[in-house]
Amino acid sequence: MQQPDVLIVGGGLNGLACALFLCRSGLTVQVLDDKQIVGGIHRTEFPFAKAPRLPTFTGAHRVGFVPGALAAQLGVTLPLAPRDPALFVPTTTPGRYLLAGPGAAGLRAADPSDADALDAMHAELDALVSDLATAWIAAPVSIEEIRERWIRPELRDAFTGLVRGTFAEYVARFNVQSGLVKAALAADSLGGSFASWDTPGSGASLLVRHAAASPAGGGDAIPLGGMAAVARALGDAGKAAGVRFATGTAVTQILVEGNAATGVVLEDGRILRANAVVTSADPWRLRALVGPSHLSAEYTRRIDAWVRPGGIAKLLVAFAELPRFACLPEENGQHRATTLLLPGGEDDAVRALGRAFADANAGRIPIETPIELVFPNAADPSIRDPDGRESASLLVPWVPYDVAGSTWTSEEERFTSALLDTLESFAPGARASVVDTVLLHPKKLETHFGVTRGHLHHVDDTALFGDRLPPTTPLSGLYTCGRGCGPAAGVVGVAGLNAARRVIADLELALERTEVGIHE
Repeated sequence: MQQPDVLIVGGGLNGLACALFLCRSGLTVQVLDDKQIVGGIHRTEFPFAKAPRLPTFTGAHRVGFVPGALAAQLGVTLPLAPRDPALFVPTTTPGRYLLAGPGAAGLRAADPSDADALDAMHAELDALVSDLATAWIAAPVSIEEIRERWIRPELRDAFTGLVRGTFAEYVARFNVQSGLVKAALAADSLGGSFASWDTPGSGASLLVRHAAASPAGGGDAIPLGGMAAVARALGDAGKAAGVRFATGTAVTQILVEGNAATGVVLEDGRILRANAVVTSADPWRLRALVGPSHLSAEYTRRIDAWVRPGGIAKLLVAFAELPRFACLPEENGQHRATTLLLPGGEDDAVRALGRAFADANAGRIPIETPIELVFPNAADPSIRDPDGRESASLLVPWVPYDVAGSTWTSEEERFTSALLDTLESFAPGARASVVDTVLLHPKKLETHFGVTRGHLHHVDDTALFGDRLPPTTPLSGLYTCGRGCGPAAGVVGVAGLNAARRVIADLELALERTEVGIHE
């Protein structure tokens, strides 16, 4: 096999985007992935022993924000459709619920008591997202530089306050009153980041979430044909451009000679060489592949500061039929929406979020916890079980990685039961319809997806743009395009574009130096 110009380790969406850009520039590219399919956490799988033909989303159950300018550069039509309605927030009271969409601004109509406040907040967020249209796909720079280069003067303080401050402080500026609305905004934005309502930087998650929910971001898109269809579209475009794929091929080491990455070592002992190596792994997996001695102390200090005591858990459920919510038993599109189950009642919903986060932060499994719920088959009937069963993906935003005084193995059954109890309180009879369940806690997510500590975002979206990893590393010839890179974990494909740009520029410079006889 001819040596490629570039080896890409990991075929997640960022890695696939990087491969496509590189190959279209004229470079030869090979993608290596230890799984039999590409896509990383964007997968459609069949995890249920008792419903083996029922597909669901085991990793990400939201695609993320795909900037319009990036989609145009990719030249790939992704199989996405706006989610409408976008958000369903049930209560246990008949007739009392929020059903919003499309777009996060739909909450305005859902709860008229906060109409003016939400109008003002969403208008400001819309303006910020518009100002950032170029910044999302530019090489990541500091928040301060973004503020000066792209944000209109009258919104610069608001931008800095949002991305550096807390979610609570930002929402308080607009005097939103409804506890249910405030809790819904927080739960909708913070899933995937180990951060709560009052964590510094938590406002940044709201910005990314609002961008994703906007029409320019896909309107909280539904992946038509399943989550794997998005990866398949990028992979097929890569193949058409000439990208070579080697799935089921595990990389155990990035080869370093001198101060440069020159290839990889495979699990079977083979060595593959290239002029550049790009990895889409998380920062700690990258360090393990390279060896800590090859990275600077500052680089190591930076990534270690991002380690969190916990992450998410996912409960996958197979139902005989869709649950019926007490507040809205008739069909009104609610099963197509992202559903938020908020414990504590309307008056205590915000404090309940804080208690759940505090429990997870202290190593306790939160029993009274918010749940983000999607029904993949209801939103897209093309992936429905031939036997008529329905799947649900329940995401719990905060659980500990290590359980204080216990283990996840000991707590799995109790936690699963507690989550089903929460669902039952909003949708009586749901438990009786359960066919099978699969719990993916952080340690199982870590094993299943190869992501350190099961953190599917790699790095919390409390850090954006230049506050995340750059595409370059301390080693010549080694680049990174994982979800820990700028601009954000919730922004799809841009980290791949940024890495591709640097690889192309560096290889062109190296070629120019060789042609004129310059040697270092």
